[in-house]
Amino acid sequence: MRTKMRVPLSMALGAALMMTGVAASSGAVTPDGAASPGPSAGQSQSMTMRVEDVVVTAKISLPPGSEVQGSILGTLSITHNGTSASMRSGRMTMVDPDGRSLVGAQFAATSAANTWTSRVPLSADAKSGIYQVSVAAEIAVTTSNGSVVNVPIRTENPALVPFRAQRNIPAIWTSPSSAPAGATISVSGAANMRSLGTGEYQPATGQQVKVYFDPTGDAPETLQATLTTDSRGFFTTRRTPVGSGKWRAEMPMTDAGAKTVWTITYSARERTTTLRQGQVSATQNGHTAGDHLMTHDVVVGLAPVSRRVDVGSLGFTVGGKSGFVSADSRRGEGSFPDGYHVEREMTHAGIGTSAVNLTFNPTMPAGIYDIGIRDAMKACSAPDWDANDAASGISNCTHDVLVQDDTVTTIVVKRASTTTVAASETSFTGPKTITLSGEVRKVQLVSGGGAADKPAPNTSVGLYFDPAGSATATLQKTVTTGANGTYSTTALTSTTGTWIAKYAGTTLQAPSQAMVAITVN
Repeated sequence: MRTKMRVPLSMALGAALMMTGVAASSGAVTPDGAASPGPSAGQSQSMTMRVEDVVVTAKISLPPGSEVQGSILGTLSITHNGTSASMRSGRMTMVDPDGRSLVGAQFAATSAANTWTSRVPLSADAKSGIYQVSVAAEIAVTTSNGSVVNVPIRTENPALVPFRAQRNIPAIWTSPSSAPAGATISVSGAANMRSLGTGEYQPATGQQVKVYFDPTGDAPETLQATLTTDSRGFFTTRRTPVGSGKWRAEMPMTDAGAKTVWTITYSARERTTTLRQGQVSATQNGHTAGDHLMTHDVVVGLAPVSRRVDVGSLGFTVGGKSGFVSADSRRGEGSFPDGYHVEREMTHAGIGTSAVNLTFNPTMPAGIYDIGIRDAMKACSAPDWDANDAASGISNCTHDVLVQDDTVTTIVVKRASTTTVAASETSFTGPKTITLSGEVRKVQLVSGGGAADKPAPNTSVGLYFDPAGSATATLQKTVTTGANGTYSTTALTSTTGTWIAKYAGTTLQAPSQAMVAITVN
């Protein structure tokens, strides 16, 4: 008879269980894979034997490794064709992965009929892995005529039973949890393993971890990295996700460890300006910590613009709880002839994640700003794992490291511009010469302080034509605005397409463009 149970295992190992001296059916441990964490069904194997006219079917059941704490309890249950049965003697024995013999207590009756248990004690340093399990017992069965038949139960060969330790990834994070699209982030985690001998959690060292990313939408999940946990049970990888989605960390099942899976959601924010990012780290008393700063350029009109700077902790460090991000302009202008400096205290938003918001207005100097940081960080040693939770995963992040740099990355601030274009006719039978006209305006500083959106005289405008279809836009002519910031020119148009007016911008002024569609019949 064959019994198949779902257990946190994905291999089938077994051995024949036979009654001494008589033919019997063989049983095998046939576990099937089940996601962890959390307890799963146990593992069992069974056998049927006959002595004279007495038939006994016996089953030995064992717990999954995730339920083992200091000992392994085997449960022997039987069915028979007699009127009653009792245990004359017997016990379960094992050989652990280190080759040590383990002797269980004598089978003891339970509250259930025809059921006995034998507990095999484990040493505190018991390893997870393949255990050789043997059963030796003798059952006394009373028949209907009152006679007693002793039925021996013996394992001809030990059953090879995997006791896989419970493994967990209770702490997994992205640094930061949200960032501008295209930014490089860290995906990190802390893994533990539950001791079979003591039931205590300890760092899961040297374990394989596969990291997957499942982008929001219809695109499939893909494997991003195959990692190995370090001596602290930590793992990390640097990745550039294609957008928002879910990160999944998985420790595949092994002979020693059960499979475990954990996921975390990550958000990529849209941006329309150039991404800026940089890293800084420091070492103190043998411990290293660092930050990764991410932001993007600013185009400011008459209204102030808030720009977020995301701060992700590098490696296994915690920052952002005490410190600031700074911005320093490299030039002076207007009301700030000596330049502009600002510091904003970081807001801590979870493991590895902090941020600040910097506000820019048109009266501040345009150009390049140095983005710096001062962060009183904590580097991490191996977790204590007092509990199987995220807090324990960073329980030993206690080593002070001051990370400070005035120029981790830069940001470019430009004042906005506006370009318009119109055509004298937008639908006609061609070819035909039409008039293209428009205006360029720029946000500029004004005397006496402040800023205004003003016409931009003597400004070059490129006029491009983009024909319908796959052809690309090409420059047709360049015009210059007059004293009032306007321009007007003629253009021969012979095919359907789009006229585009482009102001290229400067190091201090943002570019702008406008377009008008033309239909040629």
